[in-house]
Amino acid sequence: MGTAIPMEFSPRTRDHNTGGYLAQRRRKRIVLVLIAALALVAVLAITLRNGFSRPGATAARVVAKRLVLADWAAKGWDKVLSASSTSLTVSPLDPFYLTFKGFASFYKAVELPDGEDKTALLSDTIVALRKALLISGGQRAPTEYVLGKAYYLLGRPYFDESVKYIEASLSHGYSSSDSREYLALAYSGLGEEEKAVKNFETALAGGRDELLLMAAAKANIDAGDPSKAELLLAEAIAGGKDALVRERCRFLLADIYRARGDSSKVEEQLSLVIKADPESAEAHYRLGLLLQERGDPVRARAEWRRAVSIDPTHSAARQKLTEKL
Repeated sequence: MGTAIPMEFSPRTRDHNTGGYLAQRRRKRIVLVLIAALALVAVLAITLRNGFSRPGATAARVVAKRLVLADWAAKGWDKVLSASSTSLTVSPLDPFYLTFKGFASFYKAVELPDGEDKTALLSDTIVALRKALLISGGQRAPTEYVLGKAYYLLGRPYFDESVKYIEASLSHGYSSSDSREYLALAYSGLGEEEKAVKNFETALAGGRDELLLMAAAKANIDAGDPSKAELLLAEAIAGGKDALVRERCRFLLADIYRARGDSSKVEEQLSLVIKADPESAEAHYRLGLLLQERGDPVRARAEWRRAVSIDPTHSAARQKLTEKL
């Protein structure tokens, strides 16, 4: 038995009319075009594999992994990123170089202010680390942890991805000092306050700095537990060293007391802010609101004018000055 020939390419040995001949010629041209296209694809594949090498060009080389690890230990993020990127031009699917490219991109990003450069590095982090996870399970938990933080730093639209990867890293046995804090912040941003509070409590068991205490207090307020929030805010104020954080904590306390209808404690907190910083436009604005509630529009407007004189861009104070009291 001879080898069967696919019907679409069988020669028409009995068809001698012109139409049959032309059809056969057209099919032959199509086959030749396909062969040429396949050859071109093969050439391109070889070119890509060889890194676009050409006579006289210096081919990229894989950097020894021990050198990458040494630069990593020295926190040389630029060197790690350069070595990993160069190595990936030769071995584009190597999980080691993908992982360290992602890690170095992340740590470079966190050193930058918000902006396009930071966003680009965070995006590079995510692309590299997700590839590494798909290719190999090695270093899975630390990779998931960094991925979760990268997604959090990209902002609210990515908080669900942040939760997904940090939870995964915890389930795989990796817990950094700030894992629970990032997880709590992401849950809070998603409006899942019970989960946020639970994770803040775990985070506070490992350390109680003023920023963490304030964030935990806000989560408790949103979860409907102002009493717990009050205790956390008082602790943050008592042990805090940052004047701005103490001011924000006093504003949160004033909000709690205002919701309770305790105007004397509201005034006390605002007065303490103004005593520490007479140029706090927000404190003068809030004091004006309190005076308005007490039926003292003259003094209220004076406080709003003071707020605007300190900060001409304080839109809420400007709005109050346009209203008839």
